[in-house]
Amino acid sequence: MISAKDAGRNLVSDRGWYAPRRLQAGELMDDPASDRRLLERTLTQLELINRLLSRARALLRRYVIDDMRARGARRATVLDVGAGGGDIALWLVRQAAHFGLQLRTTCLDRDERVVEFARRRLRGEQAVEVVHGSALEITGQWDYVLCNHFLHHLDEAEIELFLDLSFEICRRRLLINDLLRSNWSLAGFRIVSALLLHGSFARHDGIVSIQRGFRPSELDGMVRQCRWNGQAQVGKLLPGRVYLVGTRT
Repeated sequence: MISAKDAGRNLVSDRGWYAPRRLQAGELMDDPASDRRLLERTLTQLELINRLLSRARALLRRYVIDDMRARGARRATVLDVGAGGGDIALWLVRQAAHFGLQLRTTCLDRDERVVEFARRRLRGEQAVEVVHGSALEITGQWDYVLCNHFLHHLDEAEIELFLDLSFEICRRRLLINDLLRSNWSLAGFRIVSALLLHGSFARHDGIVSIQRGFRPSELDGMVRQCRWNGQAQVGKLLPGRVYLVGTRT
């Protein structure tokens, strides 16, 4: 049972901590005419952000590696949508190998410049393939479909399309990790970015990204309207993360 105190706390959270609506403005790195040097520096800095703030590794351990070990699966295929520089895919492949698990991972990105950067970054990694393409036109099937800081780049209609498409291409599990749209997240990121993120799009785009992020109730509502309804759950993690896990039954 929710106490009156808890109900009041939740009400304050909704009104004070969360911006009421998602920002519609785009990010500088999504502009195909943006400066390539700044874009590549942004991708490099995003690797640092992923390590320090994204909680992606904890989610991947729990929902991919631990899931494979619990099921006795030794091999699996993975699709990383909006993979950026490929750092998360590379970490996952190596971490899985530590436990004797073999992953074949496909990194997908729609920006040819990002694809070229990731291919240079991952040169020689036989278990990771980097491909150019749209997340809304994916064909094929993978055991695990992953998205880290990708979903907020889409508008509501595109999110609905992507969630339904992900159901078709995913054999085992969908894992989406994204940004919690909150004033606390904005305040914290402003401090971190002022200290660490210079000479790139990361500071500007990080603020825009948080404002394009999601309240948990919004993400849960999107799930209820798509083919993952009844097979997915939404959760929160510190600092400022909201995630979705869908499991095929």
